[in-house]
Amino acid sequence: MKKEKILFPRDPSMTSAPWLWTGTWSMGGEGFGPHDERESLKVLELAVENGIRHFDTAGFYAHGRSEELLRKIVRTDREKFFISTKGGLVWDGRRVVHRAAAGELRAQLLESLERLKTDYIDLYQLHWPDPEVPLQESINALKVFQREGLIRYWGVGNLTEKQVMEHLAGEKDIPHQVHFNPVHRSRAVLDAGRDCCINCIISPLEQGLLGSGRSSKGKEGIGKKDIRNRNPYFTDQRVMEWSRRLEELVKDSNLSKVSVVLMWICAQPHVHALIPGPRKERQMKEILEFRAVVEDNNLSSDDEAEGILSAERVREMMGAGLWKCLEDGPMPAGS
Repeated sequence: MKKEKILFPRDPSMTSAPWLWTGTWSMGGEGFGPHDERESLKVLELAVENGIRHFDTAGFYAHGRSEELLRKIVRTDREKFFISTKGGLVWDGRRVVHRAAAGELRAQLLESLERLKTDYIDLYQLHWPDPEVPLQESINALKVFQREGLIRYWGVGNLTEKQVMEHLAGEKDIPHQVHFNPVHRSRAVLDAGRDCCINCIISPLEQGLLGSGRSSKGKEGIGKKDIRNRNPYFTDQRVMEWSRRLEELVKDSNLSKVSVVLMWICAQPHVHALIPGPRKERQMKEILEFRAVVEDNNLSSDDEAEGILSAERVREMMGAGLWKCLEDGPMPAGS
Protein backbone atom coordinates (compact mmCIF):
# COMPACT_ATOMS: atom_id res chain seq x y z
CA MET A 1 0.00 0.00 0.00
CA LYS A 2 1.26 3.47 -0.84
CA LYS A 3 2.80 5.42 2.07
CA GLU A 4 0.67 8.41 1.10
CA LYS A 5 -2.44 6.42 2.08
CA ILE A 6 -1.36 6.19 5.73
CA LEU A 7 -2.16 9.00 8.18
CA PHE A 8 -0.17 9.47 11.40
CA PRO A 9 -0.47 11.48 14.61
CA ARG A 10 1.86 14.46 14.90
CA ASP A 11 4.08 12.24 17.04
CA PRO A 12 3.91 8.72 15.59
CA SER A 13 6.47 7.21 17.96
CA MET A 14 3.98 5.04 19.88
CA THR A 15 1.82 4.05 16.91
CA SER A 16 1.46 0.44 15.81
CA ALA A 17 -0.44 -0.64 12.67
CA PRO A 18 -1.61 2.87 11.68
CA TRP A 19 -4.10 1.36 9.23
CA LEU A 20 -6.10 -0.09 12.17
CA TRP A 21 -8.37 2.45 13.87
CA THR A 22 -10.90 2.07 16.67
CA GLY A 23 -14.45 3.37 16.17
CA THR A 24 -16.40 4.70 19.15
CA TRP A 25 -20.04 4.92 18.01
CA SER A 26 -21.26 2.06 20.21
CA MET A 27 -19.17 3.16 23.21
CA GLY A 28 -21.33 6.18 23.98
CA GLY A 29 -24.07 4.10 25.57
CA GLU A 30 -26.90 4.85 23.17
CA GLY A 31 -28.70 2.49 20.84
CA PHE A 32 -26.66 -0.70 21.17
CA GLY A 33 -28.21 -2.42 24.17
CA PRO A 34 -26.95 -2.56 27.78
CA HIS A 35 -24.00 -0.26 28.37
CA ASP A 36 -21.18 -0.11 30.90
CA GLU A 37 -19.00 2.98 30.58
CA ARG A 38 -16.28 1.35 32.67
CA GLU A 39 -15.98 -1.42 30.10
CA SER A 40 -15.87 1.10 27.26
CA LEU A 41 -12.96 2.80 28.99
CA LYS A 42 -11.24 -0.57 29.39
CA VAL A 43 -11.64 -1.14 25.64
CA LEU A 44 -9.97 2.19 24.89
CA GLU A 45 -7.22 1.54 27.42
CA LEU A 46 -6.58 -1.91 25.95
CA ALA A 47 -6.29 -0.37 22.50
CA VAL A 48 -3.77 2.21 23.73
CA GLU A 49 -1.77 -0.42 25.64
CA ASN A 50 -1.38 -2.30 22.37
CA GLY A 51 -0.18 0.60 20.27
CA ILE A 52 -3.46 1.68 18.66
CA ARG A 53 -3.46 5.46 18.48
CA HIS A 54 -6.12 6.14 15.80
CA PHE A 55 -9.64 6.72 17.10
CA ASP A 56 -12.75 7.64 15.14
CA THR A 57 -15.72 9.40 16.71
CA ALA A 58 -18.42 12.00 15.90
CA GLY A 59 -20.35 14.71 17.67
CA PHE A 60 -23.48 12.84 16.62
CA TYR A 61 -22.54 9.65 18.46
CA ALA A 62 -24.62 9.33 21.64
CA HIS A 63 -25.25 13.10 21.71
CA GLY A 64 -21.52 13.81 22.12
CA ARG A 65 -20.85 11.26 24.87
CA SER A 66 -18.53 9.19 22.67
CA GLU A 67 -16.30 12.25 22.23
CA GLU A 68 -16.41 12.93 25.96
CA LEU A 69 -15.41 9.33 26.67
CA LEU A 70 -12.51 9.53 24.24
CA ARG A 71 -11.30 12.73 25.94
CA LYS A 72 -10.45 10.67 29.04
CA ILE A 73 -7.97 8.65 26.99
CA VAL A 74 -6.30 11.42 24.99
CA ARG A 75 -6.08 14.11 27.67
CA THR A 76 -2.33 13.47 28.00
CA ASP A 77 0.16 12.97 25.17
CA ARG A 78 -2.30 14.53 22.73
CA GLU A 79 0.17 14.61 19.86
CA LYS A 80 0.63 10.84 20.08
CA PHE A 81 -3.04 10.30 19.13
CA PHE A 82 -4.81 10.63 15.79
CA ILE A 83 -8.38 11.78 16.43
CA SER A 84 -10.97 11.66 13.67
CA THR A 85 -14.37 13.20 14.30
CA LYS A 86 -17.24 14.26 12.07
CA GLY A 87 -19.92 16.87 11.55
CA GLY A 88 -23.01 17.30 9.42
CA LEU A 89 -25.41 15.07 11.36
CA VAL A 90 -27.09 16.39 14.50
CA TRP A 91 -29.94 15.55 16.84
CA ASP A 92 -33.14 17.59 16.67
CA GLY A 93 -35.02 16.19 19.63
CA ARG A 94 -35.32 12.51 18.79
CA ARG A 95 -34.81 13.10 15.07
CA VAL A 96 -31.53 12.85 13.21
CA VAL A 97 -31.12 15.71 10.73
CA HIS A 98 -28.48 16.89 8.26
CA ARG A 99 -26.79 20.20 9.07
CA ALA A 100 -23.83 20.67 6.75
CA ALA A 101 -23.89 24.33 5.75
CA ALA A 102 -20.58 26.10 6.37
CA GLY A 103 -21.68 27.95 9.51
CA GLU A 104 -23.29 24.88 11.02
CA LEU A 105 -20.23 22.73 10.38
CA ARG A 106 -18.08 25.35 12.11
CA ALA A 107 -20.36 25.37 15.15
CA GLN A 108 -20.26 21.57 15.34
CA LEU A 109 -16.47 21.56 15.00
CA LEU A 110 -16.10 24.01 17.87
CA GLU A 111 -18.38 21.86 20.02
CA SER A 112 -16.24 18.80 19.25
CA LEU A 113 -13.07 20.68 20.15
CA GLU A 114 -14.64 21.60 23.48
CA ARG A 115 -15.86 18.09 24.27
CA LEU A 116 -12.47 16.61 23.38
CA LYS A 117 -10.62 19.40 25.23
CA THR A 118 -8.16 19.89 22.40
CA ASP A 119 -7.15 22.81 20.22
CA TYR A 120 -7.02 20.80 17.00
CA ILE A 121 -8.60 17.77 15.33
CA ASP A 122 -6.38 15.50 13.26
CA LEU A 123 -9.16 14.65 10.81
CA TYR A 124 -12.56 16.35 10.51
CA GLN A 125 -15.02 14.77 8.10
CA LEU A 126 -18.39 15.46 6.59
CA HIS A 127 -20.39 12.60 8.13
CA TRP A 128 -22.95 12.41 5.29
CA PRO A 129 -23.74 14.76 2.41
CA ASP A 130 -26.59 17.11 3.26
CA PRO A 131 -29.33 16.92 0.58
CA GLU A 132 -30.19 20.58 1.27
CA VAL A 133 -26.63 21.90 0.92
CA PRO A 134 -24.40 21.67 -2.17
CA LEU A 135 -21.68 19.14 -1.40
CA GLN A 136 -18.99 21.49 -2.63
CA GLU A 137 -20.10 24.12 -0.07
CA SER A 138 -19.55 21.62 2.73
CA ILE A 139 -16.16 20.60 1.33
CA ASN A 140 -15.06 24.23 0.96
CA ALA A 141 -15.90 24.83 4.62
CA LEU A 142 -13.68 21.90 5.64
CA LYS A 143 -10.83 23.37 3.59
CA VAL A 144 -11.22 26.68 5.43
CA PHE A 145 -10.99 24.90 8.80
CA GLN A 146 -7.75 23.28 7.62
CA ARG A 147 -6.26 26.61 6.54
CA GLU A 148 -7.19 28.07 9.92
CA GLY A 149 -5.29 25.31 11.72
CA LEU A 150 -8.35 23.91 13.48
CA ILE A 151 -7.88 20.57 11.69
CA ARG A 152 -4.89 18.82 10.12
CA TYR A 153 -6.83 16.93 7.44
CA TRP A 154 -10.35 17.10 6.05
CA GLY A 155 -12.38 14.20 4.79
CA VAL A 156 -15.81 12.94 3.79
CA GLY A 157 -18.09 10.01 4.45
CA ASN A 158 -20.71 7.94 2.67
CA LEU A 159 -20.34 9.46 -0.78
CA THR A 160 -21.64 7.70 -3.85
CA GLU A 161 -19.40 6.67 -6.71
CA LYS A 162 -20.70 9.63 -8.73
CA GLN A 163 -20.05 12.09 -5.90
CA VAL A 164 -16.50 10.84 -5.49
CA MET A 165 -15.79 11.30 -9.19
CA GLU A 166 -17.46 14.72 -9.38
CA HIS A 167 -16.13 16.32 -6.20
CA LEU A 168 -12.86 14.56 -5.36
CA ALA A 169 -11.37 13.80 -8.77
CA GLY A 170 -9.03 16.79 -8.54
CA GLU A 171 -8.04 16.09 -4.94
CA LYS A 172 -5.30 13.84 -3.57
CA ASP A 173 -5.60 11.29 -0.75
CA ILE A 174 -8.77 12.57 0.89
CA PRO A 175 -10.01 10.28 3.69
CA HIS A 176 -13.38 8.81 2.75
CA GLN A 177 -15.35 6.56 5.11
CA VAL A 178 -16.88 3.74 3.06
CA HIS A 179 -19.31 1.10 4.33
CA PHE A 180 -17.83 -2.15 3.02
CA ASN A 181 -17.78 -5.79 4.12
CA PRO A 182 -18.69 -9.24 2.69
CA VAL A 183 -22.43 -8.55 2.88
CA HIS A 184 -22.37 -4.84 1.99
CA ARG A 185 -20.14 -4.40 -1.02
CA SER A 186 -19.24 -0.96 -2.32
CA ARG A 187 -16.55 -1.90 -4.79
CA ALA A 188 -17.49 0.82 -7.26
CA VAL A 189 -17.01 3.46 -4.55
CA LEU A 190 -13.64 1.98 -3.53
CA ASP A 191 -12.55 1.89 -7.17
CA ALA A 192 -13.65 5.48 -7.75
CA GLY A 193 -11.46 6.61 -4.86
CA ARG A 194 -8.39 4.54 -5.74
CA ASP A 195 -6.28 7.61 -6.54
CA CYS A 196 -8.05 10.53 -4.91
CA CYS A 197 -9.13 8.91 -1.61
CA ILE A 198 -7.84 7.16 1.44
CA ASN A 199 -10.62 4.58 1.70
CA CYS A 200 -11.43 4.03 5.39
CA ILE A 201 -13.71 1.04 5.96
CA ILE A 202 -16.56 1.52 8.43
CA SER A 203 -18.82 -1.20 9.83
CA PRO A 204 -16.47 -3.99 8.71
CA LEU A 205 -18.34 -6.46 10.95
CA GLU A 206 -21.76 -5.03 9.97
CA GLN A 207 -22.62 -3.75 13.46
CA GLY A 208 -21.66 -7.08 15.03
CA LEU A 209 -23.60 -9.30 12.64
CA LEU A 210 -20.33 -10.72 11.30
CA GLY A 211 -18.79 -11.02 14.76
CA SER A 212 -18.97 -13.75 17.38
CA GLY A 213 -21.35 -12.26 19.96
CA ARG A 214 -25.13 -12.35 20.41
CA SER A 215 -25.72 -9.88 17.59
CA SER A 216 -24.31 -12.45 15.13
CA LYS A 217 -27.65 -14.24 15.52
CA GLY A 218 -29.41 -11.37 13.79
CA LYS A 219 -32.53 -9.74 15.13
CA GLU A 220 -33.09 -12.44 17.76
CA GLY A 221 -29.75 -11.51 19.33
CA ILE A 222 -30.58 -7.84 19.99
CA GLY A 223 -33.16 -5.96 22.07
CA LYS A 224 -36.31 -4.29 20.80
CA LYS A 225 -34.89 -0.76 21.26
CA ASP A 226 -31.57 -1.55 19.62
CA ILE A 227 -30.91 0.68 16.58
CA ARG A 228 -29.73 -2.37 14.66
CA ASN A 229 -33.37 -3.36 14.24
CA ARG A 230 -33.29 -0.87 11.35
CA ASN A 231 -30.46 -2.75 9.67
CA PRO A 232 -32.06 -4.92 6.96
CA TYR A 233 -29.20 -7.44 7.03
CA PHE A 234 -30.25 -8.50 10.55
CA THR A 235 -33.44 -9.99 9.11
CA ASP A 236 -32.16 -11.09 5.69
CA GLN A 237 -32.31 -14.89 5.55
CA ARG A 238 -29.72 -15.06 2.77
CA VAL A 239 -27.26 -13.20 4.97
CA MET A 240 -28.01 -15.32 8.03
CA GLU A 241 -27.65 -18.59 6.11
CA TRP A 242 -24.39 -17.42 4.56
CA SER A 243 -23.08 -16.36 7.98
CA ARG A 244 -23.83 -19.81 9.41
CA ARG A 245 -22.06 -21.41 6.45
CA LEU A 246 -19.03 -19.20 7.11
CA GLU A 247 -19.03 -20.20 10.78
CA GLU A 248 -18.97 -23.87 9.83
CA LEU A 249 -15.99 -23.34 7.55
CA VAL A 250 -14.17 -21.35 10.23
CA LYS A 251 -14.45 -24.32 12.63
CA ASP A 252 -12.14 -26.29 10.36
CA SER A 253 -9.47 -23.58 10.43
CA ASN A 254 -7.16 -22.16 13.08
CA LEU A 255 -8.69 -18.71 12.65
CA SER A 256 -11.60 -16.88 14.21
CA LYS A 257 -14.61 -15.63 12.28
CA VAL A 258 -13.65 -12.04 13.10
CA SER A 259 -10.11 -12.58 11.81
CA VAL A 260 -11.14 -14.10 8.49
CA VAL A 261 -13.70 -11.37 7.79
CA LEU A 262 -11.22 -8.58 8.59
CA MET A 263 -8.43 -10.31 6.67
CA TRP A 264 -10.63 -10.59 3.59
CA ILE A 265 -11.59 -6.92 3.77
CA CYS A 266 -7.99 -5.78 4.18
CA ALA A 267 -6.92 -7.92 1.22
CA GLN A 268 -9.30 -6.12 -1.14
CA PRO A 269 -7.93 -3.55 -3.60
CA HIS A 270 -8.06 0.12 -2.59
CA VAL A 271 -8.75 -0.52 1.12
CA HIS A 272 -6.45 1.75 3.13
CA ALA A 273 -7.74 1.85 6.73
CA LEU A 274 -10.02 -0.34 8.83
CA ILE A 275 -12.34 1.01 11.55
CA PRO A 276 -13.99 -1.72 13.64
CA GLY A 277 -16.08 -0.53 16.60
CA PRO A 278 -15.61 -2.77 19.66
CA ARG A 279 -17.43 -1.91 22.88
CA LYS A 280 -16.42 -4.89 25.00
CA GLU A 281 -12.99 -6.13 26.03
CA ARG A 282 -13.66 -9.47 24.37
CA GLN A 283 -14.30 -7.72 21.06
CA MET A 284 -11.14 -5.63 21.35
CA LYS A 285 -9.14 -8.78 22.04
CA GLU A 286 -10.56 -10.37 18.88
CA ILE A 287 -9.34 -7.39 16.87
CA LEU A 288 -5.91 -7.58 18.49
CA GLU A 289 -5.85 -11.31 17.69
CA PHE A 290 -6.53 -10.45 14.05
CA ARG A 291 -3.65 -7.97 14.05
CA ALA A 292 -1.36 -10.59 15.60
CA VAL A 293 -2.25 -13.06 12.84
CA VAL A 294 -1.39 -10.41 10.25
CA GLU A 295 1.94 -9.61 11.85
CA ASP A 296 2.98 -13.17 12.77
CA ASN A 297 2.29 -14.44 9.25
CA ASN A 298 3.71 -11.47 7.33
CA LEU A 299 0.44 -10.82 5.52
CA SER A 300 1.05 -7.12 4.85
CA SER A 301 1.15 -6.14 1.21
CA ASP A 302 4.43 -5.01 -0.30
CA ASP A 303 2.73 -4.04 -3.56
CA GLU A 304 1.66 -0.40 -3.82
CA ALA A 305 -1.25 -1.41 -6.08
CA GLU A 306 -2.75 -3.72 -3.44
CA GLY A 307 -4.72 -3.06 -0.28
CA ILE A 308 -3.45 -3.36 3.27
CA LEU A 309 -2.80 -7.11 3.03
CA SER A 310 -1.55 -9.35 0.27
CA ALA A 311 -4.56 -11.12 -1.25
CA GLU A 312 -2.36 -14.01 -2.34
CA ARG A 313 -0.96 -14.60 1.15
CA VAL A 314 -4.35 -14.22 2.83
CA ARG A 315 -5.99 -16.63 0.38
CA GLU A 316 -3.23 -19.18 0.92
CA MET A 317 -3.48 -18.92 4.69
CA MET A 318 -7.27 -19.22 5.05
CA GLY A 319 -7.68 -21.84 2.32
CA ALA A 320 -9.71 -21.97 -0.87
CA GLY A 321 -13.04 -22.80 0.80
CA LEU A 322 -13.07 -19.90 3.24
CA TRP A 323 -11.78 -17.46 0.63
CA LYS A 324 -14.45 -18.51 -1.87
CA CYS A 325 -17.21 -18.19 0.75
CA LEU A 326 -16.11 -14.63 1.50
CA GLU A 327 -15.60 -13.75 -2.15
CA ASP A 328 -19.01 -15.05 -3.15
CA GLY A 329 -20.86 -13.55 -0.20
CA PRO A 330 -24.61 -13.97 0.32
CA MET A 331 -25.78 -11.62 -2.42
CA PRO A 332 -26.11 -12.11 -6.18
CA ALA A 333 -23.16 -10.93 -8.23
CA GLY A 334 -23.14 -7.16 -8.70
CA SER A 335 -25.24 -6.38 -5.63
